[in-house]
Amino acid sequence: MRKILILFLALLAGVSLNACKDDDMDGLMAPAADFNFTPLKPVEGVKMLFYADPTEGSEKITEWHWSFGDGKNSTSNKRNPYFTYESPGTYEVVLTVKNAGGATTRVTKSVTVNKIPKFNYTKVWEFSNSTPVTKLNEGSSSPVIGDDGTVYYVEGQGNPVANSKVVAVTDLGATAQLKWATAVGNYIANAPSIGTDGSIYINTWDNTKSLYKLNGTDGSVMWMRGGSGLLGASNTTPAVDAQGNIYHGSRYTSPNGGFFSWTPGGDKRWQIVGVGSFFSSPVLSKDEATVYVYNATEGKLWAVNTTDGSRKWTESVGVGTAVHGTSLSMGADGTIYYTTNTHVVAITDNGATGAVKWSTAVTGAAQSGVVIGANGDLYTGSTLGLVCLNPADGTIRWTYAMSSNESVPAVDKEGRIYLGSTNGKLVVVNEEGILVSEIPLGDGNVNSPTITSNGTVYVEGVSGANIKLYKIAVEDSGPANSFWPMKGRNVKNTSQSK
Repeated sequence: MRKILILFLALLAGVSLNACKDDDMDGLMAPAADFNFTPLKPVEGVKMLFYADPTEGSEKITEWHWSFGDGKNSTSNKRNPYFTYESPGTYEVVLTVKNAGGATTRVTKSVTVNKIPKFNYTKVWEFSNSTPVTKLNEGSSSPVIGDDGTVYYVEGQGNPVANSKVVAVTDLGATAQLKWATAVGNYIANAPSIGTDGSIYINTWDNTKSLYKLNGTDGSVMWMRGGSGLLGASNTTPAVDAQGNIYHGSRYTSPNGGFFSWTPGGDKRWQIVGVGSFFSSPVLSKDEATVYVYNATEGKLWAVNTTDGSRKWTESVGVGTAVHGTSLSMGADGTIYYTTNTHVVAITDNGATGAVKWSTAVTGAAQSGVVIGANGDLYTGSTLGLVCLNPADGTIRWTYAMSSNESVPAVDKEGRIYLGSTNGKLVVVNEEGILVSEIPLGDGNVNSPTITSNGTVYVEGVSGANIKLYKIAVEDSGPANSFWPMKGRNVKNTSQSK
């Protein structure tokens, strides 16, 4: 009764009721609201979005008024306005809301705007083996680094195609020198990986010469497997376990296409054939008892026992269209991630079965893959650009629009994400989705980057009629302290989860 009487007397006297959020007017007919903003770590010169909502029990809000505290009396009457701070500093942002009765509430928050973070890089060298290419190298291809610092990359489709090569380069610091280049006789449509003995594994498009093992020192062919029971491969970088066993798929469905495992000596351990094509780079579980691979014919994920090749799950699980190309990855909790042409998918291995944890519609993510930042956020390339997802439920946090083709991102320890573009740039974006830099590299597709422990980035790109390898030195950098910061998890592309 006391509140009603006070209100009645106030209205008779024509008094305006102004209620701040922290005053003690008992909320008499006052609206109530709160606001937030994005990005959460804003920087100077970058547009911010402020967004407000009524709080529970609020009177209906009819007016929204913002004061941005920038010393220029900048204001807005929109509910969710954009605003850009031109200088770093801490600003007091005031949101005042009003209801139809004229009662107001004021909410004040401090916003700290930082300087644009320094990103110092040097394009140290570019190297070309001068083999003409007839079309783009596979975008998901990434360089691999040996224990002695040798950098291995591929010239994916030489001219003629039989000239496609695996190339080894000695990094001399300021320059690079050819160590060896080995032609593998057919189109290479995947990235290499490095075995436990320092050898190089690479798949080719050729049905009769599908899997090569090359000597890392001189490039000589140690063994080659193909012919009956094995068909050509695409988008399937071999995974290598701690014992040196190799796992890879093939690009044909039947009768002999499938999924295969080999010993380091080249003996076939097991095969799964006649069940679909496996256009994917597999991933190993932490205990290496299971290898996961994407069946592109079904559009579903398989869990396979590494010992004998038996299918672990009685039914394959997954969503999305059957499109090839995904580079599988894994979270620290064992969640498996893969991409299709329409979705990014997270799968939980429950032992005897697998289950979809979540799936998120992302156009054209098929031939990329998911990597993980130090804060746990997920990143993938797509035809939309670079996409950041919440690992808990797959919701999209942000998208940085750019033109990308098959590049798998890499994340450094400062939270910066690197993704190759189709127009000759390695694009660097921070963890809030804000552009940090565009590093010019050639004039065509830039592939999947590899980040070494000292912050060096190696990446392949198209320049004119050649594939080039680039070395970029980034100050105060290195791979993110996360479970899966780049394609294949490490600089050897082994896809080991240990």
